[in-house]
Amino acid sequence: MIRAFLHSGARRFGQQFNYNTQYMHDLIDIDPRAGLRLTLFQKVSAYAGPKSAHHVRMGAMVGSAVEGDCGPCAQLTVDMALAYGARAADIQASLNGAPDAAGDFGLGYQFAWAAIRGDDTLDALRARIEATHGPRAVVAASFAAAFTRAYPVLKRSMGHGKLCQRLDVNGTSITLTQPVAA
Repeated sequence: MIRAFLHSGARRFGQQFNYNTQYMHDLIDIDPRAGLRLTLFQKVSAYAGPKSAHHVRMGAMVGSAVEGDCGPCAQLTVDMALAYGARAADIQASLNGAPDAAGDFGLGYQFAWAAIRGDDTLDALRARIEATHGPRAVVAASFAAAFTRAYPVLKRSMGHGKLCQRLDVNGTSITLTQPVAA
């Protein structure tokens, strides 16, 4: 019963974003308890913080996925960001190495890279997010930066990871020569 429920949720998610969820199905088949934990992890990692920081969080998700994988997970986060209201121009600017031109989205993108890499710009980026959107926004961006990385790692570990150098942003192909941090 639980397997059918989990498989149904994975199929719906895959259809919503035109995303290959085979790794989810494999995980569910191996151990439904692991599938249930993945579902719970998705709930935990989806902490959004204040509405005013929505674009910061979306930028952190995309930044984390691109830094960790530039493959299907990165494409998924781009597609999700677009579906949830991010501007294609802001995503493109960030992916093209100009996150400063991308407003709050670019701020979140830079924050994720700085947090992941231990960059010395992290404190200043955190202060900017907190000054504009409050401490809950810092938590939301931190969750996005940390937890988005878990998916490419999980997929690669299970033999489903793929790397690429091209992402589609609302019909525009962006070729990443080398991802650029803040």
